[in-house]
Amino acid sequence: MPAPLRPSGVEAAAAPERKPLARRDIALAAGLYLLGVVAAFGWAYDLFAKLFDLVHNRCTAKKDFSVQCIVIRPPASALWGLLIGGGGMFLALVGAMVLASVAAMTGRRAWIWTAIALPVIVVAGGAGHVLVATAIS
Repeated sequence: MPAPLRPSGVEAAAAPERKPLARRDIALAAGLYLLGVVAAFGWAYDLFAKLFDLVHNRCTAKKDFSVQCIVIRPPASALWGLLIGGGGMFLALVGAMVLASVAAMTGRRAWIWTAIALPVIVVAGGAGHVLVATAIS
């Protein structure tokens, strides 16, 4: 059986060494990510509560025990608000988790990605709140 090939001097020098994982960096990234999750849950709770205001029908009971309902169709801004709010927060959280994991495994600063995701979550949730709230009369 032939001996395994050893990398030449050029190939050995080109292979970058992995930096060790910094515990402080990972702890800061995890804390910022949890803060983003809490902010996203807060905005999601707000949007979910407003969703019930959008989809309910106004019904009144008459004296002859019949019910008359008025079906109110929500405007398009409500749908855009739910898509921007929910989708933006979801993409920011998933993107931060993936990019922070890759950054941590390659020895780079992982907390930067979770710090970038935090204002994106706040802006997406706020934009969704404004769009859905303007649709509720």
